[in-house]
Amino acid sequence: MFFNMVGRNSRRDRKENGMFFGSLTAAVVLFYMILSLENQDVMQFLHTMESDAVDRLLGLVSVLYGFSLFLIFFLVYFAGKYQMERRSHEFGLYLMLGMKRSRLFGILMAEDMWNSVLALLAGLPLSVFLSEMISLITSRLVGLGIIGHRSSFSLTAVLWTAAGFFGVKFLAFLILSGKIARQEISVLMEEGQEEKQREEQGRSPVLRFAAGLLLLAAAYGTALSGTAWRDVRTMTVTVIVGTAGTFLLFSGLGKRLEAVMLRKKQKKGLYTFTCRQLQENVFLKHRSMAVSSLLILMALVCFSYGIAMGRAAGREEGHAADFTFTGGEADIRRELAAPELKEMLGGLSEVKAGLLFTEEEPEGTGHRQHTFGMEQLLEAADKLKDSEEKETFKDNLRYFTSPYVISLSGYNEILKMAGKAPIRLSDNETAFYTDADYSDGAYKKVVDEVCRMRPVVTIDGEDHKVTGTLCTENLVADRLITISLGLILPDKVFDRLFAGEEVNVYWNTYVQRELVEEKGLLQAVMQVNSLLKKTDLEYESYLQGIGRQMFYNVASTYVSLYLAAIFLIIGNTVIGVQFLMQQKKCGKRYRMLIMLGSDSGAVCRSLDTQIRWYFALTVLTAVISSIFGIGSLFKGILPTALEGRAGVLFWTALLAAGLLCIVEYVYITIVMRAGRRHILEMVRPAKERI
Repeated sequence: MFFNMVGRNSRRDRKENGMFFGSLTAAVVLFYMILSLENQDVMQFLHTMESDAVDRLLGLVSVLYGFSLFLIFFLVYFAGKYQMERRSHEFGLYLMLGMKRSRLFGILMAEDMWNSVLALLAGLPLSVFLSEMISLITSRLVGLGIIGHRSSFSLTAVLWTAAGFFGVKFLAFLILSGKIARQEISVLMEEGQEEKQREEQGRSPVLRFAAGLLLLAAAYGTALSGTAWRDVRTMTVTVIVGTAGTFLLFSGLGKRLEAVMLRKKQKKGLYTFTCRQLQENVFLKHRSMAVSSLLILMALVCFSYGIAMGRAAGREEGHAADFTFTGGEADIRRELAAPELKEMLGGLSEVKAGLLFTEEEPEGTGHRQHTFGMEQLLEAADKLKDSEEKETFKDNLRYFTSPYVISLSGYNEILKMAGKAPIRLSDNETAFYTDADYSDGAYKKVVDEVCRMRPVVTIDGEDHKVTGTLCTENLVADRLITISLGLILPDKVFDRLFAGEEVNVYWNTYVQRELVEEKGLLQAVMQVNSLLKKTDLEYESYLQGIGRQMFYNVASTYVSLYLAAIFLIIGNTVIGVQFLMQQKKCGKRYRMLIMLGSDSGAVCRSLDTQIRWYFALTVLTAVISSIFGIGSLFKGILPTALEGRAGVLFWTALLAAGLLCIVEYVYITIVMRAGRRHILEMVRPAKERI
């Protein structure tokens, strides 16, 4: 009898509140996926490159886990409160028929735990499958391939997922059951009372609505201008202003909604009833609508940013050198002549770069003082139209007093390794150079415009015309040298300037293309890197740079998408459950409509309209805010290497945000079906009486 009742009630709860059960299952999936992050192939690979950074990220997992439990607790409590209120009449009947409160407590506990077990049983296999798929997909996207793939299943993640999930459910159940236990039977037997709307006169709602718009406009302007990222205090003020604007907007939205919807002259069927219901729902639940809108806003921003970063991580940046060595040429060639390395590596090329000292150096440094003039460069830059890139270039020129100089033959060797055509310079010509990390399309366009003006720089009294376009091929595999702005000079001029002086010499090589085609770039570089570690050579590899960049992209993608899923689940579940709770409390109104002659189809259509408007008001506000939020995010924390692709990534982010409309449609459909089912259950007694 006991277990039959528990099973029957559990099935009914899952059927009547499928959205909540689905949200719990999704929470189980998310818990496991974030807890098993360290077992992902990409994270295992990154740990060999950036162990300290990866350890810090994995340390952040526990914080994300705790934060998620905190949010899920309130979701469970809120939805559980709705379920308890919905069944209060049933509980009262049990007690009137002689059931002890302790037995009722046991039944409710068993029902809750059984539903929790089913959510775990449904969520864990799905989470393991998705974790494996994500591991394979991300490995493929970043170039690791499926060679050496290991299962990402983690028993520890399973145990922590189950412990956290049951802990949250149990704590919420104890609080809710305690409230039920303290209520008298007469209170439990009463049907839910409608909440009374506070009548607001005058212009107060209109003023709140206008104030909300003004505060949101101020927050949008601060976010898009980049001012919000100036310091922590400014960012805090921006967030507070935007949040306050959202609450004020929804607080005054009811009256504006009334003015718009009741303005229609032809009001057929249940139009007036629908408007009044919707207006009252907005009046009574404007705080929960504002909270849900903010949660959906954070979900849209996090999801869009995560998708954009994931797209950036999947794009392989161009490079020429796979390994860069420093030291004596003879030692380097001797070590690389080993049979295993010789088969894997291509030719060795030399790059020379030296700093042109223009200030007096202390005696014994081995450097002599040079003169450098760039007046024509500043004049040419001043002729360009105003832009952010122009100001950046002028700032670089102000510090361009002791430039780095690169030998033409060395740079052409880099171009040859990259499969590009060499550049040509006469003895009185020079070309601008900058590392790829310091340039983007707009900046390069500004420098190219300066080059077309053919300005002259003077070195030791000799004129050299700036020609060609901005050169951006990285000189080394990673960061042995970084140059924000430099000059490429013909070898004769370079040797004359640095005659008798020591210059930086870098020896570059690359992995044979056949090996790359067979194993993939990262696998091939890792294989060569394992052999080079056994030598005494001083070197850096392409893995160091790509590992660092990949870590930033992968970390931001994982964390952003995880938070987006949490915020989206909670935001939509809160607003959906909130609407259904309010609908139950208005049950007498729907029964009265049926008694007055309205058919159930018309009532259900009225309900559908209410739900669409209720969700639309919340989601539309979040969508509009997300456009500015995404723009601000890309303006404030986009990595320097991706600034040149900010426009493309921004539109990618907006497209990703648009994809969430599908998720919103699914939630709206679920709430509609649940609402219709509740209406049919509420009106059935009225039909029988008729």
